[in-house]
Amino acid sequence: MQGGTLTVGTDGACLGNPGPAGWAWVDENGSYHASGQAVGTNNIAELRAVLDALTDHPDVAHLVIQIDSTYARDCSTTWRAGWQRNGMRNSKREPVKNAGIIEAIWAALDTRAGTVEFVKVPGHDPKNLFPLNTAADIVANAAAERAAAGLPTEVISTIDLSSVKPRPTSFGKW
Repeated sequence: MQGGTLTVGTDGACLGNPGPAGWAWVDENGSYHASGQAVGTNNIAELRAVLDALTDHPDVAHLVIQIDSTYARDCSTTWRAGWQRNGMRNSKREPVKNAGIIEAIWAALDTRAGTVEFVKVPGHDPKNLFPLNTAADIVANAAAERAAAGLPTEVISTIDLSSVKPRPTSFGKW
């Protein structure tokens, strides 16, 4: 196991919901992994970003995941015990959506030798206080655009974090 702590930002993107989807993690060194699919949802993309962050860093002693999705964070942590107790049914007794990805996240968490800490951060932050999340947003949206164009979506590369600027969106007022 590699010693120390590594922080990654995760994000998912969907062009329409459902629609072409992309997801990514970006680490504190600017390394990233992005991928996508032709049809997905924002929640699938957010969960896939978490899963890739976990599976791509199995030997990090302490992995910090900065995440802007309360849904993906809670699927990975808070709701687990209840869903397992209820046979993967939610509080309305309906089957949990995206159960396959969620169970893969749990398996990745269970097989890690090190610890994982989920840190909730604001998404689409115009002040860019969490540049890893901003970078993951940019890279995930690019993967969704590639999926929409029918191009290969998987990219493993680096990004210059000092040049990352928040992407204007319909969610913000800037």
